[in-house]
Amino acid sequence: MLGASRQRLPRSVLRGLIFLLLTQLLVWTLFPLIGHHSPPLDVIEMHSWASAPQLGYYKHPPLPAWGIFLSESLFGRHSIALFIPSALSVALSTLAVWPLALRLFGPRRALVALFLQSTVFYYHLYAPDYNHNVAQMPFWAFSVSAFYFAVADGGKRWWFAFGAALGVTALSKYSAAFLPLACVALLAWDAQARRHLNLVNVLVAATGFFLLFGPHLAWLVAHDFAPIHYLNERLGELGLTASWSERFVSYWATQVVVHSVVLGVWLTIRLRPMPAVGVAAGAVPNQRLNDRFLLALGLGPFVATLLVGLSGSYLHPMWGSAMFPISGLLAVRALGPRAGLLATKGWRNAWLGLMLLLGAIYAVKNTQAWHTVTHRYARAAFPGPELARKVDALWRAEQPGRPLRTIAGPTWEAGVSSFFSAYDTRVLLDGDLSITPWITADEITRCGAIVVWDTRLDGLAHLRGHWPTLKVLAPLPLEPDRVGTFERLGYSVALIAPAPGAAICAAR
Repeated sequence: MLGASRQRLPRSVLRGLIFLLLTQLLVWTLFPLIGHHSPPLDVIEMHSWASAPQLGYYKHPPLPAWGIFLSESLFGRHSIALFIPSALSVALSTLAVWPLALRLFGPRRALVALFLQSTVFYYHLYAPDYNHNVAQMPFWAFSVSAFYFAVADGGKRWWFAFGAALGVTALSKYSAAFLPLACVALLAWDAQARRHLNLVNVLVAATGFFLLFGPHLAWLVAHDFAPIHYLNERLGELGLTASWSERFVSYWATQVVVHSVVLGVWLTIRLRPMPAVGVAAGAVPNQRLNDRFLLALGLGPFVATLLVGLSGSYLHPMWGSAMFPISGLLAVRALGPRAGLLATKGWRNAWLGLMLLLGAIYAVKNTQAWHTVTHRYARAAFPGPELARKVDALWRAEQPGRPLRTIAGPTWEAGVSSFFSAYDTRVLLDGDLSITPWITADEITRCGAIVVWDTRLDGLAHLRGHWPTLKVLAPLPLEPDRVGTFERLGYSVALIAPAPGAAICAAR
């Protein structure tokens, strides 16, 4: 493992590490499967993009779509393929900081740090929605660990590993820019961290970064930095949804809430009326560097975002998802030797009970009980499979014997219909060829398409110019297959019939 000590791990620690990782994988794959009749919105969007892997997309970098593409290639178009990437992201985020924790605290307290880290809400309740925030988490964590070994031990391999990991972090989301700011802050703060800072190592790190991020950067240049323009427009729209003070408080308060378990455990141990016993800390080399590293990399990116927020910019609470991969390590450092009090079977059982409870709470969204308690319907219970069956039936009735290749419409309605369709379909997002360049007007003219959209919206704005003869069909009534799990809905649909005389298009 990355930078891990060559010492032989105690069997109990190794078993604990395996137990932690397997529990994360199983709980946050199985409970989301139980808790979703339809996958989350962001996952559906990644599924729509994954039908044609690209070097970039109109609103974000490409890595999450690549992850879904790989998962669907392995597991097929099944919900499990959409939830395994998120569970893997959580487990890898945990594993990525293990070598760092092992170096700083020794085996037993390092394991305590990882268990504490796994209680951060980004690692459970917020994780199953595999979006750019979740996809970024493990690579941010790998970048942090690699940077520590680069500044503590030196060696070109660590500088290259740091640059490469940072490149993949940026391929996940551009908020990766906050991470090198924290690295620079540490280098300016601590003389020990600057021991291995030289031009050669910087160039090695830059090489690793551009080897991974370079192709996407070339795509950005060729496409006039489309995601940056989208981000600016989106920030302007979001800035109108609430006052600056509401947005700012919501952002930092959310970061406190997601750490509530870590903070609660820390406070409990600190206030226990017993002598400070437990696993001895032992002598740790470079303690000042280690402490400054934990502060700079553990809190620095968050502080940087707060400074950006103070300038008036919009801050979304979930943007902090990847920024706290070493919160558990910070807690263990603050506890000192008393952290060893958490290395017990009782605490581990309490942790397992917490994970199972959170998983059960998550799964309740897909039941009538959720609506009974909250008086709201969860998107997880949306009748996506029912909508897909109706869309498929319409196509078969209108175009018998022809495969359906394209479903056009908003990301949610068209994406869910495509994911659950019996046909191997792709999504024409918002009916807009400019943001879905892997689908051409000629292909749709030859092969036809179904358009589905919310009756309250104009779903044909981008389509009428290309296909003025498209046929608007009778609206689709839609009811959930389980009473009380979702409201009754209605959707507008239209048909773009294949060109007269066109050969039957083969299924993809």
